[in-house]
Amino acid sequence: MSNLTLSRNEILINLIRERFEEKGYAQVSGNNKFGYLGGNQNHFIVSRENGSDTKIPIDKIISAIEAVRKENAVYNQGPSALRKYGITHINSPIWAILHLLTINEIIAD
Repeated sequence: MSNLTLSRNEILINLIRERFEEKGYAQVSGNNKFGYLGGNQNHFIVSRENGSDTKIPIDKIISAIEAVRKENAVYNQGPSALRKYGITHINSPIWAILHLLTINEIIAD
């Protein structure tokens, strides 16, 4: 990854963090809601409607952002679309968190 890519990812993670803290949850209409419980520079902690509180690694969110950059359609294809990018078991919360950003924010240079 170039420094420019790292910088852009850091900016997007900060935007996600701000919006997640402000809104208190991430949810795509018609899908489960994931509550914001906190986090640090390495992960977010989310509550699940159906399940236990879960740590979501920031590096997996960055992988999802990069997946959308490679294949824009992933943004709208649902959580299972992230599986081919190595995001499994926590793909639903990551997909919801990803939607705290717009597609244009993700793909902008």
